[in-house]
Amino acid sequence: MNPVRLSGLFFFILVALMAIGCTPAARIPMDTVYFNPAGPKQNSCLIVFLPGRWNTAASFADEGFVAAVRRSGLQADMMAAKAHMGYYLEHTFPERLHKDVIVPAKNRGYRQIWLVGVSIGGLGALWYDGEYSGELAGIVVLAPYLGEPETYGEVSRSGGLVKWVPPSIADNDWQRKIWFNLKTFETREKSLARLYLGYGLHDRFAVPDGMLAEVLPMEQVFTVEGGHDWATWRRLWEEILKKSVLAKKSGVAEK
Repeated sequence: MNPVRLSGLFFFILVALMAIGCTPAARIPMDTVYFNPAGPKQNSCLIVFLPGRWNTAASFADEGFVAAVRRSGLQADMMAAKAHMGYYLEHTFPERLHKDVIVPAKNRGYRQIWLVGVSIGGLGALWYDGEYSGELAGIVVLAPYLGEPETYGEVSRSGGLVKWVPPSIADNDWQRKIWFNLKTFETREKSLARLYLGYGLHDRFAVPDGMLAEVLPMEQVFTVEGGHDWATWRRLWEEILKKSVLAKKSGVAEK
């Protein structure tokens, strides 16, 4: 991992989440919630859900994400990482997700692993993919948090991610580091059939999310009317499943 890049992101997490108050300590190993498979056998594909700031791992079952996968007929097992803010604040999120979730899953025989993150969990999925390139079959990010208006406004005024050429980036300039990392998705081999983005058109993050959407293939971007809430994210998730995105990319059969 690149310690310079990570230090900037840590600063971002700390500043963005100072108002949260008491944050639970990051447990080692990172805990998970496994959603029992519908069938008797383990599937070859595993979906790992990453919660947002105010959510829990169980939220993905409570809010219908798990049931939507089962209704879709996708043959995939599902689990959620208890990746709360403590892991971000203690600078251990990518490492713990890798050592405690992804590597054990591969050792259990899962051949295709997808990360599905909402809100700051979406940022976490992008962060992990940047630190552990090649480990994942793909990622789905729903309304990911991508920084503040001052920086993404600079990117916009430059003509978008493709044309934006940042000046030299200071070690603690976390926001420009985020966007510089997003530029890697301009390359088709990095983004094609790997990164899927969804957001509500009235989401408070719709502007920066839309800027990321501009560098992705059109068929990998999903939008619906709605804001930054589970009802919107559930509709987006159901639409992504309806398009058989995960099945097509992973070669996973549908029932």
